[in-house]
Amino acid sequence: MKRHKWLLLLAVGILAILPVFLWDRAIEPAPQFSYYLEAPSAMRLVEVMNGRPNHERRQIVKQALDAAAITYSEESVSNPFFNGTNIVVDLGEGRDSLIFIAHTDRVAEAPGANDNASCVAAGIEALKKIDKEKMPQGLSVRFVFSDGEETGLYGAVHHAGSHDLSGVFGVASFELCGIGDAYGVWDVVGPAVGSPIVEALLQAGKNLKIYNGTHGGVPRFGSDHLAFSRKGLAAVGVTVLPRHDEDKLRAYIEDPNNPKWLLNFVRPTIFQTYHTSGDAPDTLDPAALELTIRLMLETVRVVGQMVKRNG
Repeated sequence: MKRHKWLLLLAVGILAILPVFLWDRAIEPAPQFSYYLEAPSAMRLVEVMNGRPNHERRQIVKQALDAAAITYSEESVSNPFFNGTNIVVDLGEGRDSLIFIAHTDRVAEAPGANDNASCVAAGIEALKKIDKEKMPQGLSVRFVFSDGEETGLYGAVHHAGSHDLSGVFGVASFELCGIGDAYGVWDVVGPAVGSPIVEALLQAGKNLKIYNGTHGGVPRFGSDHLAFSRKGLAAVGVTVLPRHDEDKLRAYIEDPNNPKWLLNFVRPTIFQTYHTSGDAPDTLDPAALELTIRLMLETVRVVGQMVKRNG
């Protein structure tokens, strides 16, 4: 009986101090879109999207594309559980298609800066540069700003199920791209193993001298690429992270239910604010956003070379 009482007191004590180690902060009001237009950048776009309702986040994506004179289409996503909209940008007219994805929605409890405004903002800045350059011959790039990822990958599932995927070179969904100096390519399983898309993503990092690594299946943490992997395509996730966190991150995703991860400050950096009120712009590093932009651009270039070689 004494042992049980001691354990109860210990549990109460841990619960009492736990809030000290968890993110608990008010969501700061986001600046207006005019703030972004004053000096367009990925970081400013993250700040404008931060904490806004999902329908407003989608509207901001359209405003940013309009401001850059980039043509897009809207794709209604509707099922008994969800109603939303994907925003799709197509560049180039090549036979082979490279698909990038970044979801625009956020969970209710988090302002959604790193998850996933970081990748959306980096994607828009990358598209602006791709649009101004000549697309590699034989290649087209589709960027899907998807909806409903947080509630069931609904936007990606809809897109993968309603388009001809026969000419798809590969798919990469970008998640959590605002913190770190390296990147990981994950869910390298099934058709993705040994695939050209993984080769291209790794070669891009080598060309840019950015440290990177791969990881196999990540069962607890998924993203939009899974909708395409289930269709038999080579599809992977891409995440930016601090290089010094690599071993800790691998340990976390392999055993996320280990009690030691209950304290956020023990977790890998990118998961300390994940799905919490602390996922705010001031935790992001503009250099990580620039890394993501350069990675996207270089991957397009590398894939273009591969398509050209294969004629």
